[in-house]
Amino acid sequence: MISIAPLNEVIKIYNEAIAYALPGSEVLARVFANRSAVLTNGAMYEDSLKDIERTLKIGYPDNLKAKLYARKAKNLLALNQKMCPEVEEAIAQANMWIEKMDDSNKKKVLSSLDQLQTQSLKKPVKKWDDILFMPKITSENPKILRASHAIDIQQSEKFGRQIVATKDIKAGEAVMIHKAYSTTLLTEHWHTFCWNCVKFTFSCVPCNQCTNFVYCNENCRDEAWKDHHDIECQVIHSLVAYDKINIEMNLVSLRLLIRALKEYGNVEALYKKVQDLEQIEDTIDKSLTEGIFDDSKYASIYALLRKDINSMESELFTRKSIETLYMLAATTEIFGKKINKMSELKNMKYAIFIAKLLIQHIAIARTNSIKMMPNDNKGNVIRSCGVLLSLLSLFNHSCDCNAYQYASGNISAVVTLQPIKKGEQICISYGMYYRDAPTEVRRQSLKLKHDFWCECMPCNKNWNPNYKQPSCMMQNGARKNMHKLLQMIQKYDKFPPIVKSYQISTRDKSPTDILRTITEITDLLNSYGKYVNYPCAEIEHAKNLLLNILHWVGGY
Repeated sequence: MISIAPLNEVIKIYNEAIAYALPGSEVLARVFANRSAVLTNGAMYEDSLKDIERTLKIGYPDNLKAKLYARKAKNLLALNQKMCPEVEEAIAQANMWIEKMDDSNKKKVLSSLDQLQTQSLKKPVKKWDDILFMPKITSENPKILRASHAIDIQQSEKFGRQIVATKDIKAGEAVMIHKAYSTTLLTEHWHTFCWNCVKFTFSCVPCNQCTNFVYCNENCRDEAWKDHHDIECQVIHSLVAYDKINIEMNLVSLRLLIRALKEYGNVEALYKKVQDLEQIEDTIDKSLTEGIFDDSKYASIYALLRKDINSMESELFTRKSIETLYMLAATTEIFGKKINKMSELKNMKYAIFIAKLLIQHIAIARTNSIKMMPNDNKGNVIRSCGVLLSLLSLFNHSCDCNAYQYASGNISAVVTLQPIKKGEQICISYGMYYRDAPTEVRRQSLKLKHDFWCECMPCNKNWNPNYKQPSCMMQNGARKNMHKLLQMIQKYDKFPPIVKSYQISTRDKSPTDILRTITEITDLLNSYGKYVNYPCAEIEHAKNLLLNILHWVGGY
């Protein structure tokens, strides 16, 4: 029996070939052309068309162009069964270039053209678009950019900085939508996910200067180059050649440094800014830029720094930072000139400052980065990258969170899972829920990964997987509203089977149907919130359904 590799694995091989081919070369054109054939066979016609256009733009041998135009006509017909002018033009081009082919290939192309009208074509693959489920902010916060007016950043003696509701918030509301300040793909995904938006790519384009990364399209490539890759490109190339072990540490500290340098202009200006930030004792004030929390500004990231780094981490952080500093000084002119030897660093002004800053960046990322785990096109979870968003880091953890971080690539939203009262803290989850593991296991895991001892309600009350929340019928006032509560409980019964069907085959479901179900469940949660308080079993069950849907629809 012949084994056929899954489409994703075949695409990865072609992506790697594209990354290593010389820009503008015939080899690159041929790889684009061959990948377009794989994509056509996989019924990914739009992606195939992109590769065909890239092939033609680079330049393709005349004796092969007819085959390419015939494939273009097939893609267009598969997307729209009508013989539109674009299809006719592709067929005309194929017939024109067919004279350049040898007799054997000429017969194949003529045969494929003859079959266009009669051939049964596969239905186009519908790629899952998780951005469709991204909620929207209804009212902007003037003091916290790209956040809801219903939240505030406050200081707590017990929890430190925290996000608190300034008004009653309904379930299903977005309280924040931010673009990640920094993203770092795991090395095994460098040729399958976009280095800019961190989404899976079936028809990537390469970096024009290095072989390490790919982008989902030319726009992402240009955006990344302008934002950070113009500086990091050669630095990372050198780091990869030196040592790829724990290279994510190098990459995240370098990315934060580049973003800071882009904001302030040069090393000297960055040095002065950091000295100014160090003079601000209040951690909330330190994170502000001109009195406003702006997640796109470096101050919001620098203010996340904690001072306690244990000796083992400090030694590793220092080593990785020196590696980055040396490669940065040897491949760029951020210090005014390139160096040839490590020993030259000691005579360079601000070198020690940058080394210390790189160590601090690793420490910031170590305790604040969130691991992204999207679903692939078959519903399998992929651990793809780490993202750093400054406001998201101010949402504290709870093993029974009342909000969820929903992500589409490098864009994240925090959406509420239950009604939240004015003055309550809004929490997301950094790890396991209380339903997943005993209290001791959860606390040890959070201490290891995020360096804090969890004091959330489930941990303090020792809620374990076998804990059962009381029914809302046990609450005072339930008797008065018993009829309405019973109606809501009966309405809930229809949702678990629906959500289970989404989990089994989410990608086959209509986004409209899923959005409708999300709306119905949030309406149910908000109806419960009118009559009873959390914790109670009924709200827990409904919010877990909402959590499951949001988790399953997220991915590429």
